[in-house]
Amino acid sequence: MGLRLLLVDDEPDIVEVIQDRLEAYGFTVVTAGTGLEALKKLSVEKFDGVFLDVKMPEMGGIEALEEIRKRDTQIPIIIITSSSTREAAIDALGKGANEYILKPFEWEELKAKVQKVLKVSLEG
Repeated sequence: MGLRLLLVDDEPDIVEVIQDRLEAYGFTVVTAGTGLEALKKLSVEKFDGVFLDVKMPEMGGIEALEEIRKRDTQIPIIIITSSSTREAAIDALGKGANEYILKPFEWEELKAKVQKVLKVSLEG
């Protein structure tokens, strides 16, 4: 498949788990720990999709989403958030996110959202 994804989250344990699963599905995963770091990577590298956490230091996911959308209106973006910030996820959809997923999530749910947003078929 060879699709490149940018995974943006400030929690290393979460990043590791999601990255491992996405790589098992055949994606190349690049990570960033803040919204600012994500924007820098997006300005120099090409990605097929972005996973963006809502709560992060320096620049939160909603702010990063708004900046990404100013630069690229087409890149698929999935917001990752805890159920306590569900309203932020719904707000993110209004600001251009394609989908959101609530932590903790089931792998089948993640897989279904990835397939829907990136329009790919995943095995396993």
